[in-house]
Amino acid sequence: MGQVTIYVEDSALEAAKQAAEKSKVSVSQWFAKFAVEEKRKQTQDWDSFFAEIDALGGSPDDFPSLEEIRANEVPDLPREPW
Repeated sequence: MGQVTIYVEDSALEAAKQAAEKSKVSVSQWFAKFAVEEKRKQTQDWDSFFAEIDALGGSPDDFPSLEEIRANEVPDLPREPW
C-alpha cells in the first residue's frame, strides 16, 4: 500500500474531517475512498465515451481500402544524391 503526503487549505481539511466523521471513517480512509471514487468516475467516463462511439454504428468495412486512398496520389520525386 502506498503512502501519500498532501497539503490542503485549512478549510478543505476541516471539510474532509467533517465528511470523514459523518462517514465514520478516518480522514485517511476518507481520502482513499475519495480517490477510488474518482478513479471509478474516470473509468465510467471512458466507458460512456466508447459506448457513444459504438452507438454511432459503422464498421471497419466502411473505411476505404489502401488502394482507394492512394489512387489519386502523385508519385514522389526521386531523391537527390548526397
